[in-house]
Amino acid sequence: MPTSNNNNKHDDDKKPAARPSPSVPEWRSVALQRPQSLSIGGFRSSASSDVIDKSSYFGQALEASKQDKVAPLVVIESGSSTSKSNWTPTKLRQVPAYYPLERSSRFVEADLSDVVVRVSESNRLLSIHAVYCNETATATLLTSENVEMHLSLWKTSGDKEGIVIEIQRRKGDSIAFHRYSRCILDAAAGEFDIHDHVEKNGDDIDLVFSRRVQSLLTLEQPKDSKSEAENAVIAIEIAHGLIMKDRIDARQLGLESLCLLTDPKKTGYTTAMIASRVVLLGSTRDVDCKHSSPEETLMCDETPFQEIRQALLSLIQFRRIGDADDFDDGEDSTEESEYITVLHNLALAVLANALDVISDDEDLESKSSAPEEVAPTGRARIDTSESISERFLEDSFEFSDSNEIMKTLIAELGKAGMKPHNACLSAKCIGRLCKASEKARKRAKELGAKMVVETALEVGSRTHLKLERECTKVMSSLTGASISETLNETNTE
Repeated sequence: MPTSNNNNKHDDDKKPAARPSPSVPEWRSVALQRPQSLSIGGFRSSASSDVIDKSSYFGQALEASKQDKVAPLVVIESGSSTSKSNWTPTKLRQVPAYYPLERSSRFVEADLSDVVVRVSESNRLLSIHAVYCNETATATLLTSENVEMHLSLWKTSGDKEGIVIEIQRRKGDSIAFHRYSRCILDAAAGEFDIHDHVEKNGDDIDLVFSRRVQSLLTLEQPKDSKSEAENAVIAIEIAHGLIMKDRIDARQLGLESLCLLTDPKKTGYTTAMIASRVVLLGSTRDVDCKHSSPEETLMCDETPFQEIRQALLSLIQFRRIGDADDFDDGEDSTEESEYITVLHNLALAVLANALDVISDDEDLESKSSAPEEVAPTGRARIDTSESISERFLEDSFEFSDSNEIMKTLIAELGKAGMKPHNACLSAKCIGRLCKASEKARKRAKELGAKMVVETALEVGSRTHLKLERECTKVMSSLTGASISETLNETNTE
């Protein structure tokens, strides 16, 4: 037995060692719960909405924006009241999984009809150009400050059912975006009455903030009018240098500077008056400096001022500066053409501000913080708003015989359905010209402005409060009726 055991042990030593079996990878799956911060109140969406179809979000809204039409008003029964809305979505999508909602969003426990009426009415009162899509329950928003936003309505599921309103900023100033988005979200939730806000502060969303700035400026020491005029000329020359550059971003910055310089609420009356004369006349002469004599009237090289006026007229009438190519609305959207569209809008804003300053000269003087004084020499004002407006019309006609400025403004007003912001600025320019000059009023009637204004007034009453008010002023200037009579007549129709 011992011998056999030794033999068996020896035989086992001769056998080769067993090879280990190859390792096979094991695939395991885990279910990750959606983070709580990405949901609204812990609501979860179904698995069928995990894929985000981006094309459906923006495709139909883009197609709708290409059509020069205004959506018809639809009467919606909202509780006990009846309201009108340009937006009638019937179905909402659930928030997709792993979709990070913007912080500029709000959960509202209300009916879809109530939310839609509140949002569309807030867009109208804030004068936001909105292109709605009923199938995807989205809207593309564009403010007068060229802030582009995207609004979406989402449906939630879970313990609580409600609607999530989300607003995303795509382009433009972030501060202006937060002001608009806050108003829209608060109005959609029923926490903010925009009607009351407009009645108290007007249709300008920045008016409340500008009043606070004006109250702070009055606490400062009064400035010498001569030094203020010199500083205004320096600022205008800086804007001229930016506008004359080849880069489009520099031109945009120069035009934005002119928008500020021609706004008396942001720069003061003296600076706005000088900048407005540069825009309309290409000159700063005969500026009524109250604390200076005629010999001390501002004198300088006016070549840059004339170039500023020519550049503005070229942008408004031909959508170009100098010998650059112009861009039509029907061309494909490119980065350069988008910049030209923004420059065209800014040029219209500068012209509207300048005409507003010249037209409301006496009102601005009464509202200025400095007390009204008479010039030491007792020199009467040679220039009036009528003479300045007529001279501007004559100079613009010499600039382009085939395309005068009044004809261009009326044509721009005719595009109110597609570009209400430009139409609003054009209506403001037409209204100030017709108010100041009988020749301008007569020329506007010859070009058929009344019919165009009536159409734009209808568009404004539906979607754009500022456009409605400016068209009402133009109609009162053309017909000779008061603004209240024009409004009553429009509401009756």
